[in-house]
Amino acid sequence: MDDLEDTLLAGVVLFERYKIIRPLGIGGTSIVYLAQNNKIGSLVAIKAIKKKDGDVDLLAEKNILIELRHPSIPIIMDIEEDEDRIYLIEEYVEGNVLEKFKNKLTEHEIIDIMLQLCDVLNYLHTFQDRPIIYRDLKPSNVIRMQNGHIKLIDFGIAKKYSHDTTQDTTQFGTRGYAAPEQFGFSKADVRTDIFALGVSMYYLLTGKNLSTPPYRLQPLREEHPFISSGLEQIIMKCVETVQAKRYQSIVALRDAIKSLSIQGHDNKDYEVFLEKGRKVITVTGISRSLGTTHVAIMLAHYFKEQGQKVALIEWQPHHDFIKIYNMYKTIIEEKFYFIFNEIHFYSYQNHMSYDKSMTANYDVIIVDGGGYDDLVQKGSYQKSHQVLMLCGGKDWEIDHFEEYYFGSPNKKYHYMFNFMDDVAFVEIKKSMTNFKCHQIPYNPSPYQVTETTKKLLDGIFEVNNTKSIGLKRSKLEDVKNHIRSKIQTLKNSKIKEQCDCSDGSS
Repeated sequence: MDDLEDTLLAGVVLFERYKIIRPLGIGGTSIVYLAQNNKIGSLVAIKAIKKKDGDVDLLAEKNILIELRHPSIPIIMDIEEDEDRIYLIEEYVEGNVLEKFKNKLTEHEIIDIMLQLCDVLNYLHTFQDRPIIYRDLKPSNVIRMQNGHIKLIDFGIAKKYSHDTTQDTTQFGTRGYAAPEQFGFSKADVRTDIFALGVSMYYLLTGKNLSTPPYRLQPLREEHPFISSGLEQIIMKCVETVQAKRYQSIVALRDAIKSLSIQGHDNKDYEVFLEKGRKVITVTGISRSLGTTHVAIMLAHYFKEQGQKVALIEWQPHHDFIKIYNMYKTIIEEKFYFIFNEIHFYSYQNHMSYDKSMTANYDVIIVDGGGYDDLVQKGSYQKSHQVLMLCGGKDWEIDHFEEYYFGSPNKKYHYMFNFMDDVAFVEIKKSMTNFKCHQIPYNPSPYQVTETTKKLLDGIFEVNNTKSIGLKRSKLEDVKNHIRSKIQTLKNSKIKEQCDCSDGSS
């Protein structure tokens, strides 16, 4: 379909059953509509393909999809046609195309998507007597549902593989994702889909594909420094120009992905990283979205101003550190982590490629822990020397605090109340007499610590010239030691006096 004149209007009923609601997408050869099955009330997707576009490959979807049964492929419920079009009535898949997740996915999520795509492509490549080559894999042809599962859509140029030809008679694919062999250099086969899968993942991580200047793919970690070298090697092997240099089957690719020793934050090596800090301080929240990242960065700058060497770790997949990197990357020093304002930032994705040899010892490690429930699930707070628990000041946020308080509150934590007025805070302190409660002052920029905030933090922490950090309790220990020393001096003095008296009497 070349223009919108052929678009069916809302309310039109097809085949006395399917009522058009709206277009979902318009491509070069078809239009996809959202419609309702009036007989049973369910929603369906209807793909209308013009017959005059009638290349056998473009209409192959009708014959291919009707035979397929896989959780990641929409089910064909019905096939209708009129003089001008073929209509494929398919399962309606609610979600977003992968293209909308550009620069928003963690390495763990990328790997999960790759494994799901490997599963469905392996099904196609081993289908019955001849492999089905998808030939148009790209982010806009994959829907990611709310539960994280994917669906492969648009089989418009999929084709059963033939051993009898050495070159494709037609050239299909989307520029930017299509493999070189799809432009007449050789014949498309299973490795063609592997190439497109690699480019698609490269795009999701960097926002770039082969249609982006300089029209070739640079080493992945030059574009995205926070992914593991293992994943970089896998993706770059997928996108080799020469077919023989790529993975030779989807199974080989899947096995390579599974061999990555990535276990998220449960990785014991990454847990050992926390031991590289003399003090580990976790900032978490009674609930999500209470500003843990803001406070964690502010706390890092507080310690930096005390002359401490500070690492800041993003423990949950917020993607906030990646946003900071993208905003300031012209003045950021890149390593395994990135350095900004002399603070070492480890984004959530850094743990994927954790290497003990690449990290230094720190005076302070601050963990941006996100919501407390998420932190408890990972058990990571147990590694901390101190936990700052953020609590909201709004009515609905107080409810979250009450749920926690009447559960199993920890008296060792410091409870930091954010955006709470003075009167309400006084009442909170009265009801929590045995707890350490603090009211967070207004500090608009996390990169600059105000005098009021500094005074609050000085009351919680003590920093001395030897770069050892402790709680205020450590100061009390110093006082105790000083008193003990004085007592011992007095004892020694008294013994000496007694000895002198004894010598005089003799």
